[in-house]
Amino acid sequence: MNISTSLYTGKLVRLTRIEMDKDPATLAEWSKDAALARMLDQTPARPLAPEQIKKRLEKIEKGMDEDHDLFHFHIRLLEEEKLVGWGKIYWILWPSQIANIELAIGPSEQGQGYGADAFRLLLRLAFTELNLNRLAASLPEYNIRGINFVKKFGFSEEVRRREVILRDGRRWDSLLFGLLHSEWISNQGSMNHE
Repeated sequence: MNISTSLYTGKLVRLTRIEMDKDPATLAEWSKDAALARMLDQTPARPLAPEQIKKRLEKIEKGMDEDHDLFHFHIRLLEEEKLVGWGKIYWILWPSQIANIELAIGPSEQGQGYGADAFRLLLRLAFTELNLNRLAASLPEYNIRGINFVKKFGFSEEVRRREVILRDGRRWDSLLFGLLHSEWISNQGSMNHE
């Protein structure tokens, strides 16, 4: 990567700031999709109103301004302002150069390559601009698609917390995947051709 390479623009999507005037309505629509919510969070899924979403987004922006341990982006298509997802690098421990990463693509936008394009941007931002050495991704064991996704980017399973999630009358494991800067560098050749 050279200094003129865009940090925020990929082949299909770009990382943008939160748009308080229009994003809450889209995110409130997505909150009605319980399957998406259950893949991202271990708390009970529930639909949210745009006003509730707006309060959450305001809290996120305040946290970014005050705590400096969170970079939260909304993901939009290159040629239009359409919101297709969000991504974040969070719980950054600057002295240790470590953080967590999370990505979500809206229900109707999945399977079109937007997630992979956005994830490449987030990884590049984390490892080059933020100078992090390690990223972690936490996923429930029932999120097979998410697990395969992070593995595709070189993440390795590091921790398995057994039976910590109760969903649909069954106990599930919580998995923690990790990726080191050196592994990301090694993986760059293969990822640039997909």
